[in-house]
Amino acid sequence: MTARPSLASEAFDVADSLEAVDDHLYAKGLTDGLPIVPPTEERVWSMIAATGLAPDHLVAEVGPTAGEATVEKLAINAVMAGCRPEHMPVLIAAVEAMTQEQFNLAGVQGTTNPCGVALVLNGPVRKLLDVNCGRNCLGPGRRANAVLGRAVRLVLLNIGGGRPDEVDKATHGFPGKFTLCFGEDEENSPWAPLHVDRGFKPEQSAVTVVSVNSTLNILTASFLHLRDMLLAMADALSVRATNNALLGKGEPIMLVSPGHAQAASKEGMSKLDVQRFLYDHCGFPETDLPQEMVRRERIGAVTREGIVRPVRRAEDIFVVVAGGPEPYHATFMPTFGDSLAVTQEVRLPG
Repeated sequence: MTARPSLASEAFDVADSLEAVDDHLYAKGLTDGLPIVPPTEERVWSMIAATGLAPDHLVAEVGPTAGEATVEKLAINAVMAGCRPEHMPVLIAAVEAMTQEQFNLAGVQGTTNPCGVALVLNGPVRKLLDVNCGRNCLGPGRRANAVLGRAVRLVLLNIGGGRPDEVDKATHGFPGKFTLCFGEDEENSPWAPLHVDRGFKPEQSAVTVVSVNSTLNILTASFLHLRDMLLAMADALSVRATNNALLGKGEPIMLVSPGHAQAASKEGMSKLDVQRFLYDHCGFPETDLPQEMVRRERIGAVTREGIVRPVRRAEDIFVVVAGGPEPYHATFMPTFGDSLAVTQEVRLPG
């Protein structure tokens, strides 16, 4: 039997209790404030083995400190977050995605904005990992949603150096910075899923990373007709102080229920039709903004005929289908603006 190589990470001997391990790592600034799973050597090796990669395999350098995200380092943070070995391919893909230049991870990490990294999962991996794509998909109750988003946050803290106050300068922060991960309900959507829109095949598994900075509930249950529901969504997109509008770019998410999508499809609307409707009916007059603004020229990219919109084109509104079946609520998720989404294939074993 071939002996395993030694792990490169520094090891610590602490008292044999969850509290002692958690207190030790918390004192070193290596947790998100919530209790963690002790990253013992056996647990870390289980994670590494699930990847089929060497412990020192470099997945990416994580900004802003250019920390080396080796498979071993990712495995340690995955254990701490509560992940299981089968979650590792998603974490690796997410790290590959958010370290792409267009995502601007250094900006996401160091801004005063409250943005976090949201994961949107598509393809077979959703079923394999029991990802919640339906009711309460943004809330508690499902392991994969909770631990995958949390693992990304720990990677940002411990490998990328994004510690609060030191690097992370968020004025207020955002609960989604603890964890924000959900799947698209492809089975109950009449449209192609997000990863297909972004060039992948339906049978591929993929994760899309988006720099979401808040969520806004849209109560569409008050309206009887689809048009009025869509107008309510367009009104949410029209908030004039979003980063998307004032920074002149970005790809906000409009999370709609299967009920909304099916109602639109019955009326002959494709996803692009919905995106164009939202684009045509959202925004606010340029005259509503003061003439003296910091970098006012940035709004020029999203201003058409005197109307400032939150995106440069209709397709930049990510319409994603998830949540409970009723067309009662939609969720608007604005983004950092100085960051563009990235979709990466999740390479599953076998």
